[in-house]
Amino acid sequence: MEGLDVDDVFHHYRLSPTEVEAVTYYLPRLLSGETLHAVDKLIHRVDITGCEPKDLAARYAPVPQAMSSGDRFFFITCKSKNGSKLQSMRSAGGGTWSIQKTSEISHAGVKVGEVKNLSFKKKGKSTGWVMEEYRCLLQEATVFDGVKVFSKMHLAQHAPDAARQESEAYKLQQQQPEAVTPSTHAQKRPATTAAVDPQPARPKKRTCVAVPVPAPGASATPSFLMYDEAARAM
Repeated sequence: MEGLDVDDVFHHYRLSPTEVEAVTYYLPRLLSGETLHAVDKLIHRVDITGCEPKDLAARYAPVPQAMSSGDRFFFITCKSKNGSKLQSMRSAGGGTWSIQKTSEISHAGVKVGEVKNLSFKKKGKSTGWVMEEYRCLLQEATVFDGVKVFSKMHLAQHAPDAARQESEAYKLQQQQPEAVTPSTHAQKRPATTAAVDPQPARPKKRTCVAVPVPAPGASATPSFLMYDEAARAM
């Protein structure tokens, strides 16, 4: 549509793919590098190894229309442990992502991928943060140090207040005042204007003096003469 701002539309769009869409649409395009247009801004390509959910929540805002659930999407490499492609590392900061369940994803009776449900725990206790990790069957998803996955991190349905406060930490970053550097300050400084003489020089006057008009027949003489005061002073 003419005049349609695609980026503005996605401010009102909630990214909420189904399991089949995650492994048959989003993940293949992420692997191939194909653009997802404005949705690209909602999927973060970062190394989250060693990052706790609260660290990621402070850095990245939830996707639009999902503030209460804190949905955040990542395209990451799930790194292997001890050289095994099957066993993946799950430690993150002071806690651990614990796999709760692994399920197959089928479409039209054919397996197209799998999803792992994880819960972030500290000292064996759930923190209120959970994650769905989507894997497809494409060969290019397997890399030398692990597997490329599409993941959704969010708050559990009955997450404690502490986790919900962590999910809103991104607001503090957005409220930080813009740092003023010497260069930016110089840019905002008004241009210097030339000094103005408070008593400008007055223009020299020109005086008109009337002279008698000669009688008819006399030599031609102008009816008036212009005298310059400056010239007379010389």
